[in-house]
Amino acid sequence: METIRVQYEIEAGDVKRAARLVAREQSLGVRVTQYEHQRVKAMEASVTTIRRGRNRALVTIHVVSEPIESAYGLILSIAGEISCLNAMRTIHLVDFEPPPRLSRLLGGPRFGAEGLRRALGVHDRPVFVSVVKPSQGLTPKEFGNLAYECFVGGIDVCKSDELLQERRDDYLARVHACSEAARRAEAETGEPKRFMVHAVGPADQLASLYEAGVEAGAGIAMCAPAAAGFPQFHALASLGRVPLMAHMAMSGWLWQRHGMSVAAWAKFVRLFGADVVLYPALQGSLKATRADIETVKRVCAMKLDGLRPSFPAIGGGQHAGTLEAHARLFGRDFIFLCGGGVVGHPQGARSGARSIRQAWEAVDAGMPVTRYAKQAPELAAALKAFAKYV
Repeated sequence: METIRVQYEIEAGDVKRAARLVAREQSLGVRVTQYEHQRVKAMEASVTTIRRGRNRALVTIHVVSEPIESAYGLILSIAGEISCLNAMRTIHLVDFEPPPRLSRLLGGPRFGAEGLRRALGVHDRPVFVSVVKPSQGLTPKEFGNLAYECFVGGIDVCKSDELLQERRDDYLARVHACSEAARRAEAETGEPKRFMVHAVGPADQLASLYEAGVEAGAGIAMCAPAAAGFPQFHALASLGRVPLMAHMAMSGWLWQRHGMSVAAWAKFVRLFGADVVLYPALQGSLKATRADIETVKRVCAMKLDGLRPSFPAIGGGQHAGTLEAHARLFGRDFIFLCGGGVVGHPQGARSGARSIRQAWEAVDAGMPVTRYAKQAPELAAALKAFAKYV
């Protein structure tokens, strides 16, 4: 019978008993009853491996997956109410291996890293994204003008901040303004430019808002799967209109000892259709470790039943001075996302965007960014202004 191989790290007084309970709970959902027969027993998950330490064990369980046909079903089947079992102190979803049928059914990225590169015409460097800041309070026209400054300075994609919420009319006016800014910047620079839209609203209106944003000219979209719900994210990705970025908002609540690993989270969002997977940066204002960033990079690129690779992205307090460290980790194959590090440049957003491109010119030439800054005034100003970013 088709199964999902799932690894958990369990902390419990009796890890063997806890493992058996997890398997039972994730399949039959009840202790042994008098009503079980052969067909019922065939659905019971099995514990195949227990590597024990003191009150802690790495447990491998095979969960029957033939009935699963949705993102919602997958989440419930391997990360359901077992988190509440009182037989354990903690349980950590380490990793899982879905069968090929389920991977293909869920679909993965509709465009993937290469599809996004083709759309942007960017093949030999990272993709540069800027968040238009301040997050809220700007009129649609002010927002569009600021996006234009970022675009003409060298940013490939401007995006909404996840905090920005507004009425539908204002939302569409802003998307129109930013899409027009992208077209103007394309004509001026000769480079493709895209606006990334983020729809926020009631669950039954998200798809409509997303579609309206695409119709208004957005070339990329964003959704935070941990906040909106993994099934909601999968539904938006399944529309297949434009590339979709998985934002990490609220995900930090999941990356806990009693929760799930970064690897499991990244695999979920890739399976559910993330063309781009955004994770906190190695340096900056958000928490991240090199090991976890490398895990995201690995999961985005790993062979997964023919699914397209996702594009890893990093963000959170990024600016020209942090690009070099991430280029050493990723090479050219990542998305570098900045907000205040572009629009907060002392000479304005256009100069902030130029400082990012100049930092890449230094990296690409094999020259330290600090040395290259002697011939790049916008970069020099950024390094000085953002020496203490946070």
